Amino acid sequence: MSHLERIRYHFTDDPQAGGAPPGPESLRGAEALEGTEGRRDFNSAESAARFYLAEKLAREETPALRGAVREDRPERVPDLALSTERHQAGTGTTLVRFEQTRHEIPVFGAEVLVEIDDDQRLVSMDGRLGEVTGVGTVPELSGTDALERVKAATGSTVDAEELPPPTLAYISRDDDWHLTWHLREVPAQLPENRPEGGRHGHGLGASPREDFPLTGYFVDAFSGEILKSYGMAPTITVPTRLEGEDELSVRHRFQGSRQNGSFLLHDQWRQIATYDMDFADIDTARPPAAAIDSAQADFGAGHRAGVSAHVNAERVEKFYRDQLHRNGIDDADMDLVSVVNCTYHEDGPGPEWVNAVWWQRRMWFGQVADGDRLVSLAIHFDIDAHEITHGVIETSSDLVYQDQSGALNESLADTMGVCIANWYEAPDRDDVRTWNWEIGKGLGPRGLPLRDMSDPTRTGDPDHMRDYLRTSQDNGGVHTNSNIHNKAMFHLLTSVTPAGEPVLRVEEWALMIYLALVRLLRESDFEDMHQALRDVTSTYLSGNTSLRTAAQAAIDEAYQKVGIA
Repeated sequence: MSHLERIRYHFTDDPQAGGAPPGPESLRGAEALEGTEGRRDFNSAESAARFYLAEKLAREETPALRGAVREDRPERVPDLALSTERHQAGTGTTLVRFEQTRHEIPVFGAEVLVEIDDDQRLVSMDGRLGEVTGVGTVPELSGTDALERVKAATGSTVDAEELPPPTLAYISRDDDWHLTWHLREVPAQLPENRPEGGRHGHGLGASPREDFPLTGYFVDAFSGEILKSYGMAPTITVPTRLEGEDELSVRHRFQGSRQNGSFLLHDQWRQIATYDMDFADIDTARPPAAAIDSAQADFGAGHRAGVSAHVNAERVEKFYRDQLHRNGIDDADMDLVSVVNCTYHEDGPGPEWVNAVWWQRRMWFGQVADGDRLVSLAIHFDIDAHEITHGVIETSSDLVYQDQSGALNESLADTMGVCIANWYEAPDRDDVRTWNWEIGKGLGPRGLPLRDMSDPTRTGDPDHMRDYLRTSQDNGGVHTNSNIHNKAMFHLLTSVTPAGEPVLRVEEWALMIYLALVRLLRESDFEDMHQALRDVTSTYLSGNTSLRTAAQAAIDEAYQKVGIA
């Protein structure tokens, strides 16, 4: 049982808002604001968000919510620490994310996101908060002791110096609050959570992300019991135009750079670089120091794997930047690095490695034999886009890779992967009837795809909540249960009006899905995504009542068809 209480607000659902985002005078009244910090001119989005939170929480009936407004402190909601603040060009709003603390110790899963428009008025808020009681602040066990408990339970020999320092955190479990040590990025799983012999959740070969899954642990700081674990998901140069052939022998022109007479797969404009591991083991060998190079601006057919990865990374980055208004994969201009010709010892001696994975904030590509040559997995654009989207999720909502939040993580990566691939490759990007809804064509058993969003049952996966799989394998069945939400996304993207016209254009649906994705909380589930889509659609279409109504009806119907309220 969770002790966290939910708070939600959207101005379009507020009958007192009059169809427009309310300002501080709407909550306090103009006279009450005179001479106070609550005037309309806030000095930052954070101060506006704190004002609206304090006003809303003070009126809540549940102690967990009302208690966040401390009467003994002059600051507004002092136990909510600012986490991130990001402007969303798609809606013209700013998302301010807070994390709840108690005595400066984080409360895991307790966070609030407040959306403010450019006039510093309240658009929406969504969060979970808890009233931590019955537990102290001083641990009896050390962080080192906690790691030893995890090592004993997992059989791991990891060195503490290889991990981020343990930190204290509160979590709720079994009707009680617990002070815990939070261990992150531990490369070991509990025995009951490990994949069964030879089986991998994503349907491809062995992966370092699964064999060393960077698991997070919460260890009781008094008893040493492991209370919870969860998966944590993956010289002067001159810009110049290059060209070359990909794995399908298709010629492309793409951006790179020139350095000391060589041409590099390093696009400094978009901060995209592609490296070649030359079939070294990604677990034991270091990536090369320089990007793939050529003596000529035409790479020809000599670097097909690198060209495939580089071109696809450029496409994905361009879609996120141009269509979704995201400033790079992490929304802060991080480099998008791809590494081709990789092997991984846990999957065999090589040179084949049937995988492509986002891991350690970069893309790693294996390869498969095709006749007399090896073909890089970078050939699968939808998988490239899927995996890079894990980087987007990791640096925004950071959905916990476990159970339903983990399945949602996988589904959103599938959804964006399919949208991006079809944006560039469908016969008619604007007509979803021409789209390919498969993920990983030909990579599943018997030549099937890994997943099919239009018909998950084709690959033996569920397409309705009645068939939700409850298991300790694959982080709670994240790759299986994701298909339920995939089917809902298929219904949404193919929704039409009674006249047979699309409810929204595909790029608008993609934007709505993205805007909902970045506003999710770490442990959000399918229902939370449903509500987040309704909220961002309300904001995006606030000036068009009939279209907003039609879009929200399409959202509701898409989720209802798969048994999600």
